[in-house]
Amino acid sequence: MGGVNKRAELIQKGQEVILSKGYDLSSVKDITQAAALPKGSFYHYFESKEKFALEAMNDFIATYEERIPDQDFNLKSLQVMIDARIDEIVKINFARECYMSIMCHAYAGQNESFRLSILAAIDKSNEAMISLLQKLQEKQLIKAELDLSELLEFIDFAWRGARLKARLLKSKTPLMIFKKYLFQFIGV
Repeated sequence: MGGVNKRAELIQKGQEVILSKGYDLSSVKDITQAAALPKGSFYHYFESKEKFALEAMNDFIATYEERIPDQDFNLKSLQVMIDARIDEIVKINFARECYMSIMCHAYAGQNESFRLSILAAIDKSNEAMISLLQKLQEKQLIKAELDLSELLEFIDFAWRGARLKARLLKSKTPLMIFKKYLFQFIGV
């Protein structure tokens, strides 16, 4: 396995470890064991666990980039995006928390540049959603008076809370309630 493949393997296996254990409970040893590599190889590719986690987060966002499902830009497009999110959570049997939420917990009070990197990553992960909301508002399919930046923040906050509660309950009910009231709130 060449250097690039080892690095990629560390990122992929490290993401899995962090998703299953959380950032604080994941050690460099856990990550290298999951990748079947010696612990010293980690520091050959990454300066620190923190720098690794940020790079793994950015790779995660690029790998699981959310896309607008069609070019019709209608409420069905938004419904399909939300349903895809719900289906993904059900598919993994509510087994893990959102990667971005894990990073928020780990870095909220840490180094300012890490905190800002996480905020930028959250913004990047929401690009498709804000783009779709803009198109829906332009087509007068959602309330014109809604501030889209605030609406996106609301969706992000409410989604994370619903996802956490769904994980706790091992039920998609909180996610379905989120969806129901979102559509009631934004509809014209």
